[in-house]
Amino acid sequence: MIWIVADSAQELKTDRENGFIVADLTINADGIPFQPGFTAEEFYTKMEEKGVVIKSSQVAPAIYMDIFEEILKNPEDEVIYISLAAKLSGTYNSAHLAASGLDADRIHIVDSGTVCFSITLLVEEAFELRKQGKSAKEIAAILEEDAKKVRFIGIVPTLEYLKRGGRISAATAAIGDMVGIKPLLSVMDGVVGIPKKVRGLKKAYNSLPRLASEWGIDLDRPVIFGYTGLDPEPGHILKEAFDKQLDHQFPERIMPASFVLATHTGPNSAGVGFFVGELSN
Repeated sequence: MIWIVADSAQELKTDRENGFIVADLTINADGIPFQPGFTAEEFYTKMEEKGVVIKSSQVAPAIYMDIFEEILKNPEDEVIYISLAAKLSGTYNSAHLAASGLDADRIHIVDSGTVCFSITLLVEEAFELRKQGKSAKEIAAILEEDAKKVRFIGIVPTLEYLKRGGRISAATAAIGDMVGIKPLLSVMDGVVGIPKKVRGLKKAYNSLPRLASEWGIDLDRPVIFGYTGLDPEPGHILKEAFDKQLDHQFPERIMPASFVLATHTGPNSAGVGFFVGELSN
């Protein structure tokens, strides 16, 4: 069997019956880890406490070692691991370290180069390719090519949480929120960017589909919309903006984002993962 492994920067949960295992990044609040199995309510309640800093930390090599060893006990089984962007986390290197002490020829590690919904797209593609009967080596090669074509873009309603995480200065956050600046965030080839800054949340929502169109979104391939927080409304608003601006009826697929993404954006943000038809900026 070909097992698919991913980390918790994407949204899907472990499903051993379907040959899928998720390795969890640790989520800390002021340096204290959340207990295993914590709920979204617990996470966002803690996040909204004044001054609390929530961060994620990479998956340790020992965790991957345990996962890989368990799978490789069956000499016919192989592993495809799809990682959070290597440029954003040491999780990718942890998996490589674990694989180096095992039968590395049966472990195929793919750098997604992206985050959250866009990783989920690649994981689901791996499921489909496995269903088609492709080998682990063939699947990994296809995923490596499609990782170059996957994109993530999103918006945050406040700069507060980027400030708490040290991504921007307190002064920048204060001025930005004061004048209503809403940065559009992107992740491409493992790099976090701000392709555009707009004033006002409505304009930000309408700017995302236009940016996706400029980049050459492939309307024939899957798209995932999502949100952070307990209210799915931001995800629905973003999907409606895409439907209208691109004159295309996207499937009603709106997911709660991983906690890993939410540590940087805070609640009430929205994002979308998609493929481009040709390699683009």
